[in-house]
Amino acid sequence: MTKPLFLLSNDDGVHAPGIKALATAMEKYGDVIVVAPHVERSGSGQGLSLTAPLRMERISSNTYAVEGTPTDCMIFALSRILDRKPNWVISGINRGANIGQDVFYSGTVAAAMEGCIHGIPSIAFSLAKNNAFELQDYADSIKVVRSIFDQIDLFTPAHGNVLNVNIPNVPFAEMKGFKVTTQGRRIYEAQIAEAVDPRGRPYYWIGGGGSDFEVLPGSDCNLLAEKYVTISVLTSDRINHSRNAELEKKLKDFPKMSMT
Repeated sequence: MTKPLFLLSNDDGVHAPGIKALATAMEKYGDVIVVAPHVERSGSGQGLSLTAPLRMERISSNTYAVEGTPTDCMIFALSRILDRKPNWVISGINRGANIGQDVFYSGTVAAAMEGCIHGIPSIAFSLAKNNAFELQDYADSIKVVRSIFDQIDLFTPAHGNVLNVNIPNVPFAEMKGFKVTTQGRRIYEAQIAEAVDPRGRPYYWIGGGGSDFEVLPGSDCNLLAEKYVTISVLTSDRINHSRNAELEKKLKDFPKMSMT
């Protein structure tokens, strides 16, 4: 009997401890293939490498590094590496939360979204700890991942949807449970650091997001801070259909207007 196949990726890079922890968590359920960026590509969103070639290195029997974005990795895996369609695309475990507007920038969420676009059930995991550089930092996250996949029928998203899961930075025993949330609103540190390189030329570095957020009860930002594992259903359909209908109604006579 063929085992389920899990395709894993991230944006922290193929050597990140979070993706190693995710692979450890998923080995219990089937075959695991890791296809991830060769270096960190945080903040790359749903970007594609259209003006540069992709290079791939096979690191082990089930691990591949691609010189590209998380989205590149998914397309490369599905087109060139895998000999069958995966049962799941799983991205993470990201170093740092992906809440609020982060979902638009996150390469980790983007990898899951690419799986969704290809009709594969997909989920993104993130840990709310920015300094998680060791495998043991993810021990409690592994328990969360397995808690979900032990009852995966309850969590499988509908076609065209992705689950975005954020794990609080507390011991597993202190987590209050799972909460389905709305999207919060992060307050970013809108700063660009300026410095000078060894040749005397100025360079600029976009700062990361801060830890502050707007107080919106029921949002992923609020509930993650309250020690809940937050789950949000994201959709690949970016159209707001109710607002679309309102706009269509307002513009029903627009074609009759003269265009000058």
